[in-house]
Amino acid sequence: MERTSQIVDIKGPVHYIDHGGTGPAIVMVHGLGGSHLNWELIGPDLATDYHPYAVDLRGFGLTPLDGHTASLKSQAALLVRFIRDVAGGSALLLGNSMGGLISMMLAASHPAAVAGLVLLDPALPMRSARNVNRATITRLGVPVLPWIGEEAVRRFATSGTPEERTDATWAIVTARPNRIDAATRANAVEMTRLRDTMEWAPEAYCEAIRSITATLGRRRRFRDMIHRIAAPTLLVHGMLDEIVHFESAEWLAGERPDWRFAPIPDAGHVPQLELPQRTLSIFRDWAGRSVSAV
Repeated sequence: MERTSQIVDIKGPVHYIDHGGTGPAIVMVHGLGGSHLNWELIGPDLATDYHPYAVDLRGFGLTPLDGHTASLKSQAALLVRFIRDVAGGSALLLGNSMGGLISMMLAASHPAAVAGLVLLDPALPMRSARNVNRATITRLGVPVLPWIGEEAVRRFATSGTPEERTDATWAIVTARPNRIDAATRANAVEMTRLRDTMEWAPEAYCEAIRSITATLGRRRRFRDMIHRIAAPTLLVHGMLDEIVHFESAEWLAGERPDWRFAPIPDAGHVPQLELPQRTLSIFRDWAGRSVSAV
């Protein structure tokens, strides 16, 4: 299938990768600090049966803020328009981390646009603070602070080479960083280098993480939201995730026992990059049983 890089005007330029294919639409939604590159290891395989699109959210990847905010509400509005204008009006949403949270919000508020929901280690309320490590606090806690957060993100961008910072990220988000192949690492390094030149990148990162924190902090509202989701849903979660701990996923699975829950014992926060073939296998098994209408 032919992979193309595209720009669509959704109240400003939005970059996405069209992986080709003629099947039902899949819109893939990356996490905090991620981009379309987060789907490069599964997008081509999905294109054999589906039509997958990998969107760069506002302020991430190659999509600028362009006068917008990077809040979850803003990103959800972007996705609604993208599904309508590009994906044909309805799509299966595949979201990782922050992208999983945004996908849940969209499934609850715009059910007609979401034919099915696949959550890969979605951002969830913390069940306990006992396992949060220092690296996670630095990456996710400090940027929440007004003014200080943006400066801390800018300082991190000068704290080492793009290669060193990329490897530090892999060490946090994967259970075994050596699973990341050379091409995936090289692409991630190049994106890190490119984002160092984007003056709006620190602002977008901090806006997004503050929005995530506020959304997850309203626990009763969050619980009500997940119970409004009607789409068939697959929840995949790495049991060695250091960002969103597995006990949070167990809580979500307990709240929605009708969802398919597929723990991966030896995966971290980004199973689609760390164990792409296993992730695809879980998805295809679920889709064959649960999403025949997609």
